[in-house]
Amino acid sequence: MEDLSLSEQFKKLYEQAKVYLNLQVSYVRLHIAEYLIKFFSSMVLGMIIFLFLFFVLVFGSFAFAYWFGEHTGKWSLGFLIVAGFYLLLASLILLFRKPLIIKPFNKLIITQMELDKLNDSEDEEEK
Repeated sequence: MEDLSLSEQFKKLYEQAKVYLNLQVSYVRLHIAEYLIKFFSSMVLGMIIFLFLFFVLVFGSFAFAYWFGEHTGKWSLGFLIVAGFYLLLASLILLFRKPLIIKPFNKLIITQMELDKLNDSEDEEEK
């Protein structure tokens, strides 16, 4: 083995540290890109599903309102029942918004961003 002077050893160490730092930066960039791709692809998929369900709901509401209006002889009554149903549904959603919307959405975001794994690894390090 050849003996290197102290300054040459520091130069080698500096170069290796620089390579290591560049690799770590690339690794973090890849992880961020992976998280963003997962998050935005699931958001786009959710928006597409929401759009289709919205149209099903709108056309289904019109169909029910017309059907009910034909059977009762009053078109306005069919539309009033549909409006009342949506008012009741909105009230229930507002009343139960935390367990129905907020908590599942938070859990979805944490799962998508894999923050739960990060928290678990931090807890293990503390022990």
